[in-house]
Order: sequence, then C-alpha cells, then structure tokens
Amino acid sequence: MSEDPDSIVTDDRYPGWRARIVYDEYAGEPDGDALAPALVIVTRRQPYLAKGVYMPQSADEILAAWQRLEDRDLFERYLRMFHGATTIAAASNRDLDVLVFDTADFHRHVGIRDLPADVSGERDEWQAWLDGEVYGVVVERHHAGTITWDDGTTTATGQWREVESVWGIYGHTYAAQEAADMLDGCASA
Repeated sequence: MSEDPDSIVTDDRYPGWRARIVYDEYAGEPDGDALAPALVIVTRRQPYLAKGVYMPQSADEILAAWQRLEDRDLFERYLRMFHGATTIAAASNRDLDVLVFDTADFHRHVGIRDLPADVSGERDEWQAWLDGEVYGVVVERHHAGTITWDDGTTTATGQWREVESVWGIYGHTYAAQEAADMLDGCASA
C-alpha cells in the first residue's frame, strides 16, 4: 500500500492526530445489493455480470443477450424493451468496459419510484475502480516518550499509532471526506 504524502488530513482542533489517505491496492469490485446491476466486458475474455451488486432475476438472459448482440446500442434497446431499463451508463478503461443499468426488478428491490433511475453514483464507483482510485483511510494518534539507553542517556521518541482504519473507498473526493469525518469522530471521542 503506497502513500501519497499530500494525502494527510489534519485538524487544528486535534493536535497529535492525523488521517492518512492510502491507495487500496487490493480493492475488489464495487459491491452492495443496493448498487445497480453491472455487466463487466473484458477484452478477449467472457463478459460477466458483477456478483457483488444487485443480480437481476433474468441475469442469465441478459448475459446471453450481450453475447448474442455484442453491440452496445442493440443491447441497450434490448434492456429497455425486455427488462424495463431506464438508464444505462458506461465506465471504461483500455481493457474493460462496465455497463451499469437498472431493471424493473431492481427498481422494486431498492424502491425506486422516480424514473429514469440515477445510476451516476454507481458509474462513478466503477470508474474509480477501473482507474485504480480506491483508497483506505487510516486515523493515527501521535505518541511521544523517551527511551533510556544502557548507558543512562535518554532520547526523545515519537511514533504514530493506528486508531482506526477503513478500506474500499471509491474516489479521492469521498476518501478525503471520510478522512475528515473519521478524524473528527476518533479525536473528539
């Protein structure tokens, strides 16, 4: 896990406390059953429906349709006509495309009544994952002390000790906000 030295959050109200924003090099795909379904299309490999997000009741049919159509415009029309999709958004990098979409059963699952559904948050999470913009936040407290050596001399020391951490935050903006919130929560407790 690498650290960007500019990604340290401090607050003047809490001297001796900090929150570090660290790249999460082992982040998995976005997950949560309230996230819209996502079709992951990998260059030169079989596409798949993401397992960690809502899985539509007709998942097998949807995957088979992509494999048969292999055209984004036709696939979007198919989703709209046969599965009640109102929104389709794409996140991409050079090796992967992720199509995030809603379905009628997804609307019922999460209680969406206002259509078209907004899947921009899900698309942003997938794009952050594709771009490697997934982070952890580590809140630390500085501890100072002294070491007494065998010859009787003493040396002042200080070190940062982890108080709390959370991982799998998609996007630097969200990580910075989470760092500030966690720092306030830990230091004011």
